[in-house]
Amino acid sequence: MKRLAALSVMVLAAGNATAQQPEAPQALSPAAQIEGTPSPSKLGLIKRYLRAIGRQQELDSGSFLERYAVPGGPMWGKSMTRPSETLGGGFEKRMEALRAAYSRHRSEYQEAYEQHVNWEFTEDELAEIVNFLEKPVGKHYLDGRWRMDAYVHTDMEDTEAQIVKEAIASISR
Repeated sequence: MKRLAALSVMVLAAGNATAQQPEAPQALSPAAQIEGTPSPSKLGLIKRYLRAIGRQQELDSGSFLERYAVPGGPMWGKSMTRPSETLGGGFEKRMEALRAAYSRHRSEYQEAYEQHVNWEFTEDELAEIVNFLEKPVGKHYLDGRWRMDAYVHTDMEDTEAQIVKEAIASISR
């Protein structure tokens, strides 16, 4: 997802030159593959990048773990569910347990993201990306991309179900 966001940002920054003449799809840009410790200025850019894309808030809150707490998820086995439990109360109870467990691993996640962003982008690339993402058009890009993905996925649920149905039928023949 990060690579898609970064690639999209770079494409937007490149302008409309490719919009006028259709070209063959290009391969993803290679990672900078920087292994060393980031400089203080680059670490600052990394932190700004993580905030701009919304990842820092997820790391701070542990909200990315919600998928484990939703009803029907792995934390809702028979031995873990009480008959008097409400869905909302059960979700919150599981999120509290996840947050408590996550707090012991929080720094590992932070370090993993910071190391990967350092590995992926040069300091100059990060500066350009962050400057774009922090502008109103960059914020609109991030929000619009999220909305577009969410709405198109919802709008296409029936079509996807039909595709799966047709695929299953073709295998069953």
